[in-house]
Amino acid sequence: MEFKFIDKTFYDEIAPKSLELAMFHAKNRTDLFFEPSLMSKKDFKERIKIKGFVGIAAYENDVLVGYCFCRIKNFKSIQNDNSKSLWIDELFVCPEYRRHGYGTKVFTELKEIAKRNDCFIIEFDVWQLNESAQKFYDSLGCTTQKITKELIL
Repeated sequence: MEFKFIDKTFYDEIAPKSLELAMFHAKNRTDLFFEPSLMSKKDFKERIKIKGFVGIAAYENDVLVGYCFCRIKNFKSIQNDNSKSLWIDELFVCPEYRRHGYGTKVFTELKEIAKRNDCFIIEFDVWQLNESAQKFYDSLGCTTQKITKELIL
C-alpha cells in the first residue's frame, strides 16, 4: 500500500468519495444533514488550507482505496500546556475494499503521522448509527472517550 499526502491535485479522486460519506450521513440523519452535493474545487482547496491539516490518500496498485482528512490540534491538558491531538475529520475506505485490512493500514499510518508530530492522542467522532465504524475502531483498540447525548426538539 502506498500513501500520498493530499494536495489540491487530488480533488478529482477525493471529492466523489467525500460525497459518498456525506450521502451516508444525510441518508441516516435527515434531521441534521441536507442532501449533499459534490464539494467544489474552491471548498476543497480551502479545506486543505486549514491550520494543521493533514490528508492522506491510500493506494493499492495505483488505485485509490481510501483517504483521510485530519488536523493536528493544540490543546491544554493537566499534564502539559502544549499537548497535541490528531483529530480525524473523515476516514473513508471505498466499499469494495472494506474488510480487507485497508482501513487498518490507513489507521496505522495515521498513528505514525501522529507520533511524528508529537501528538498525545488521536481523536474522532463516530455516529451511533454507524455500527460498522464503531466495530472497526474497537478492533483497533480505540476506546470511548465521551458520549454526546442529544434531545431532538
